[in-house]
Amino acid sequence: MFDYNSDLAQEYGVYKNENAFEIAKYMSSVNISAGFHAGDALSIKKALLFAKEHNLAIGAHIGYPDISGFGRRDMELIEDEIEALVLYQVGAVSSFAKTLGLEIEHVRCHGAMKDKMTENTEFAKSVARAVKKVNPWLNLFVCSPEIKRIVEEEVKINCPYEVCFTDNMSIRQLREMEVIPETIHFNSIENAKRAYDVIKPAPVNYNRVSGQV
Repeated sequence: MFDYNSDLAQEYGVYKNENAFEIAKYMSSVNISAGFHAGDALSIKKALLFAKEHNLAIGAHIGYPDISGFGRRDMELIEDEIEALVLYQVGAVSSFAKTLGLEIEHVRCHGAMKDKMTENTEFAKSVARAVKKVNPWLNLFVCSPEIKRIVEEEVKINCPYEVCFTDNMSIRQLREMEVIPETIHFNSIENAKRAYDVIKPAPVNYNRVSGQV
């Protein structure tokens, strides 16, 4: 069984992305942009209400403070800066969710921040330590089996291994990988439908189920 995840609230002001909600209908988890790379108060609320209506697990989608670059530009940050931007974003989505009777279950990094999480062990551990400060039961999605192993061993936080589903990929291939992913990311409705027709997803909830999932 796999968890399927996709991004919501990747919009800002007059810039909307309604296609994201069509993809999310085939998901078991959604990552809600926290305002730094995308997402504003109304889009975050809309995404949370959608997740509640469709019984989806909720995560905070965090990135660098880079609205104009959509979080795709790398930044060199010290430990305090990494911690602060993680706490701010995860805390914002978590607090907003609680006003609707919801709990967030995971954190997913975006853009350049996600790339660095995959390549830089020390950076990944810094992000993980900050996430753990918010809530030690949160899951932190990672895109590297080695990063998963190191962070789980040293920081003691769950790190579901994520693979991004591409046009030339199949569910069978994922099942045959040396390290089988626990969550699969989708950014195409065609691929989401294709995977959903093969196997229905189940959310990543290793530690707690808050009633909405």
